[in-house]
Amino acid sequence: MKTRTNKLGFTMIELLVVIAVIGILAVALLATLNPLEQIRKGRDTRSRSDVSQMISAIERYNASLGYFPWQTAEGEDINPSAADIPWLPINASAALGSACTLTTCTVEAALDQLTSTSEVKTSFVDRITDASYADVYIYYNDAGAAGSVYSCFAPESNTFQREAFDRCKANSWGTDFPITTVVYVAGGPCPDGELGYTGDFDAATADEMICLP
Repeated sequence: MKTRTNKLGFTMIELLVVIAVIGILAVALLATLNPLEQIRKGRDTRSRSDVSQMISAIERYNASLGYFPWQTAEGEDINPSAADIPWLPINASAALGSACTLTTCTVEAALDQLTSTSEVKTSFVDRITDASYADVYIYYNDAGAAGSVYSCFAPESNTFQREAFDRCKANSWGTDFPITTVVYVAGGPCPDGELGYTGDFDAATADEMICLP
């Protein structure tokens, strides 16, 4: 005698229920993670890393040759009352200040000097000065004998924007970024002014910057 075995399987209703549950979980996951925010945060993390690398390269260049990339020789006169590099975006082909002694006094020309001592690769300079890159700013504060290089970038993600806003609201720039002439100006790290940070963070109007060191 032949025995008949029953083949068990999913019914159409069960499959639809499973698909619906998976869809709900997927939507909930996307809502929680916000993939666009994660992408922006990734770009901001890269920008922070690049800015830190650039500052380190400039400092190493100075330690090795005795002058900064926007100069051509050691001991050149520097005006302590003005910045050697204005508060200008790196990727805008901006002209440097009068203290610059390069043949082409642009931010890009100064950064190109970093490749001459192999502090950074040419591809790094090309990337950070590209027009599609985040707005990156560089500033040299000639405070007596111990000058300092600072750099900032305009963050894209809500997380980094909030960090920049909170730092401005806490008015911590007096010690973290002692360049009062550019801190509270249009295009500076805290453009809303020293007393303008009394409200709550609003991503729609966020224009503060992340600065290093």
